[in-house]
Amino acid sequence: PLRWRLSSRSLAAAGGATMGGSMGSTTATVRDHVEWCWERRYRVDEILAEVWSNVRPGGRLHPDWFFEAKGHIAVELLLFATIIFLLTRKSFKPKKEKPLTKKEQDELIEEWTPEPLVPRLDAASGMFESAAKRTKRQYRYKESPVVKGRASAPHVWVQDPNSGRTREMMNLVSTNFLNLATSERIEDACERALTKYGCGSCGPRGFYGTIDVHLELEKRIARFLGTEEAILYSYDISTPASAIPAFCKSGDLIVADRGCSYAIQSGMTLSRSMVKWFDHNDINSLEAVLEEVEAEEVKRLGGKQRKKGTPMQMRRFVVVEGLYQNYGDVCPLREIVALKEKYHFRLIVDESIALGTLGEKGRGSAEHHGLEAEAVDITLASLGHAIGSVGGICAGSRRVCDHQRLSGAGYVFSASLPPYLASAALESLNILEEASGPELVAKLKKKAALFRGLLAKAVAPVAALEVHGGEADAESPLVHLQVVETEGKSDVVETVRQLEKLCDAAMKEGLFISLSKFTFLDRFAGRQSIKLAVNASHTDDDLRKAVATLKKVILKTF
Repeated sequence: PLRWRLSSRSLAAAGGATMGGSMGSTTATVRDHVEWCWERRYRVDEILAEVWSNVRPGGRLHPDWFFEAKGHIAVELLLFATIIFLLTRKSFKPKKEKPLTKKEQDELIEEWTPEPLVPRLDAASGMFESAAKRTKRQYRYKESPVVKGRASAPHVWVQDPNSGRTREMMNLVSTNFLNLATSERIEDACERALTKYGCGSCGPRGFYGTIDVHLELEKRIARFLGTEEAILYSYDISTPASAIPAFCKSGDLIVADRGCSYAIQSGMTLSRSMVKWFDHNDINSLEAVLEEVEAEEVKRLGGKQRKKGTPMQMRRFVVVEGLYQNYGDVCPLREIVALKEKYHFRLIVDESIALGTLGEKGRGSAEHHGLEAEAVDITLASLGHAIGSVGGICAGSRRVCDHQRLSGAGYVFSASLPPYLASAALESLNILEEASGPELVAKLKKKAALFRGLLAKAVAPVAALEVHGGEADAESPLVHLQVVETEGKSDVVETVRQLEKLCDAAMKEGLFISLSKFTFLDRFAGRQSIKLAVNASHTDDDLRKAVATLKKVILKTF
């Protein structure tokens, strides 16, 4: 208002008289300033007018006054002195180690034995062995038979590598547990996707490789598992090999089950983290390792407990499988979740075999144990088993998935999943989410329990073999028929040869089976076994006939 502006001007004019002697004077004290503000604490307009008189052009606090008073010269001199100081400082040079003498160099060269590019082959035993570790050896397995036609069907046509003759056999090798890979609905979905998108994506996800079916599959997987988000990988074995190094770095700690698969081992190796192992499916062993880690943390802090909310010096993870590929038994997830919360660890679970086979609706081990999806921090899974497609997924919180879009090597650098395979996985989820989905999962569990029970009774009289697992593993569709190790007799070569003879004898009887095979780099140190996979489309008569055939060839071989 005009009246306010006039009063402001009059006050500003009066400031020359009233403030000129107090606030405007260069000899005014801090006390004068405080007293002047206190007297006018209810007159905000006077205080604002005084502030403006100081910061306006020509005022004492305006930048022009600083340059007029030559204050910039002091700043320039200070900067010039700083530059001179930095230029005249001696650069830091690390101390050089004392060079080796010629004699020391010759001794080291003489002691060094180069590792061969490939493991040496022992002609007598047919085993590869390492020059560094003579105890770690790789068996040279026999040539695998060739499947003619659909390799994942309940019954397949197999060509004998010795005779070359092809015959139909019952398939106990393929992990197509729900028989979705041969479903007509999925084949039709793939055909439609091929017509619409073509065969491959020809680019990684971050570079023209993301297609709408990829985004739809990630959304559907997250909804199916009950997680906030999911991320899709084009190759299942690259999923743990990318996701684990994305979160676990050098200096971090991983506590892992000794029975973990080679894919998880690769991820832990690439992470360069410190790895501590606990005995397979042994909760007491896991707790002992976690207590040891906690004791080391207390020792590092000088005998004091870490305060709540204080950040840890390292990231700490527990890594397990929901259903172990190397054993066929179910992980005690509920007890592991309790321990990881007690000792403040994060939990990574590989659900490759459990997805589609465990839980009422096939949602994996979390559902099987009655846990919420949030109980597991990072969920890994392959789409190449019960889902009947190709690729892998990692599910968890939004932050977990977003981090991998820039840090997951398999996601960033590999070509994305072909659209028709993503469509196949989507159609598999459609089948599982229908009313008949839980019935299909229950049917598989019933057949797995039947086969496991019959096989355990059949091999009970044979001292050299046993079915791995107990009552908690009755619903597992992956069954391992293990060789019982006797004291003083653990010849791996002879054991593998016996199991190969058993597989050959079973093939002659019309039963297609295979032994578990391990690469030279695999840390698995368990017992040799025959790996048997139950299909939901196997009839009860098929399973009884398979058990009878196995019993017959076992009694002949062992």
